Amino acid sequence: MAAGARTVSVIGAGRIGRAVAEFVRASPGLTLGRVLSRSGAPDTADAGAFLAAPAELVIDTAGPGALRAFGPRALERCDLWTVGAVALADAGLRDEMMAAARDHGTTITLFSPWVAGLGHGRPEDARHLHIRAERPGIGAAWAGPLAEAVLRFPDDLNSAVAAALCGPGIAATTVEMADSGPRGAHRIEARLVTAFATFTSVAEFHDTPGTLHPTAAAIIGALRRRTAPLRYG
Repeated sequence: MAAGARTVSVIGAGRIGRAVAEFVRASPGLTLGRVLSRSGAPDTADAGAFLAAPAELVIDTAGPGALRAFGPRALERCDLWTVGAVALADAGLRDEMMAAARDHGTTITLFSPWVAGLGHGRPEDARHLHIRAERPGIGAAWAGPLAEAVLRFPDDLNSAVAAALCGPGIAATTVEMADSGPRGAHRIEARLVTAFATFTSVAEFHDTPGTLHPTAAAIIGALRRRTAPLRYG
């Protein structure tokens, strides 16, 4: 990280965005830039003004729609973190964003980080990823390839797409979807097979109003690690 404050702008002012903005505002070494939201509160609804403002990092907490709308232009200016990975199941958008990142020397980081083993070894070592996702309101159980799943469940697979793109790829990823019932838990079980090891992981949480959203916690943890003298590899 460069010396001095790092300016962080945030897309979205919902439950995740508010928590991230509050953390940035209160953190030494970080400066909150602009906050873009549909209502304009607490800062602006003007996308042009948002994208023109200086920032060293933009964090998209609003999801796939925001990533489609603002991702390529954000990458022309600075690094981008996003919770809307499912938008990148669209190969055209993915290619556009990767080209913007390469041309401007920026990077995109996909949240949420629930799958063990990602980042170990070389990308070509990843062989297959299987994810079972449970959450309230899914309806009838379903299983099949991730490419088909994102068409059936476009609001529920950001974690799976993020893990696939940072692992064996969408074509080598399969998904099971299940309903955990009214007020049930959100649960992600993953099995990642690589050339040298198999990694399994389980993440489970209740999306309870008034508590810190797990994805907000993941982003805040990543921001903390940028300046922490002791890090977990």
